[in-house]
Amino acid sequence: MNRYCIEGPGLISFSGGRTSAYMLKQMLDTAGGAFAPDIHVVFANTGKEREETLRFVHECQVRWGVPIHWLEWRTRRTKDDAGNVIPFDKRFEEVGYNSASRDGKPFADLIRVKGYTPNAVTRFCTSELKVRVMKWFMQSRGYEHWTNVVGLRHDEGHRVAKSRAPNKERWTVALPLDDAKVSNRDVRAFWRAQDFDLQLLPFEGNCDGCFLKARPKLWEIERTAPGTLQWWSDMEQGPGKGRFVTEYSYAELIRDVRTQPDLFAGGLFHADPEMDAECGTWCAEAA
Repeated sequence: MNRYCIEGPGLISFSGGRTSAYMLKQMLDTAGGAFAPDIHVVFANTGKEREETLRFVHECQVRWGVPIHWLEWRTRRTKDDAGNVIPFDKRFEEVGYNSASRDGKPFADLIRVKGYTPNAVTRFCTSELKVRVMKWFMQSRGYEHWTNVVGLRHDEGHRVAKSRAPNKERWTVALPLDDAKVSNRDVRAFWRAQDFDLQLLPFEGNCDGCFLKARPKLWEIERTAPGTLQWWSDMEQGPGKGRFVTEYSYAELIRDVRTQPDLFAGGLFHADPEMDAECGTWCAEAA
């Protein structure tokens, strides 16, 4: 049995990273270049994905000719272009490359609703902005149960084990890359042979200032792209209560880089694949 072949209904979760894009291409090739009508490729945008990620998702969509549903979380206070309040039962909105949020609005709206910022213990950003949104999308299509395909490699053992644990949700998890024993080396070899790629260094990750990144990596991000962490600092000082990380604030990270920029120079993390842009696999528990 081909590990990249699934029966519908199914949802292919595309994070916008190299690994999930590799998985998508293997599945698309196995399907003969087009999926059945009940197989849906979904990208959930939080508003804090980097521009390079959005371009990469769009490029995969155009180059490979695969429809990708771009989804964003919505709150009952969201209004449409005519100023009408979107009903509460419309808990997500389908957008596209041009209309996708780039200012963090879905994420900021969620923080305002929750009244506090997510953190390493309560990581509601992924569960609400990605997992639940994908669930609502499938339910809106009338599916009662489906296969949820996630791009976890064979060398991501602890995440694989967590994702394979029994759940009481409406979906059955499929991990074709683990089944095929695909490693990070395989994924990188694939992209070296392509004529396009995700234009991010491994340490950068799709989510521009993710609080799960190590402190030195956040310093490096702010040093190489000044202003990246300002939104995160604004959330801590504005609608959110508390910090994303207990040990330090994002204002402190920004201050550190501004006062001692040379201390964080050197590109120590460019070859480290730890944060290779697979938002969702860090906290992939069902919502």
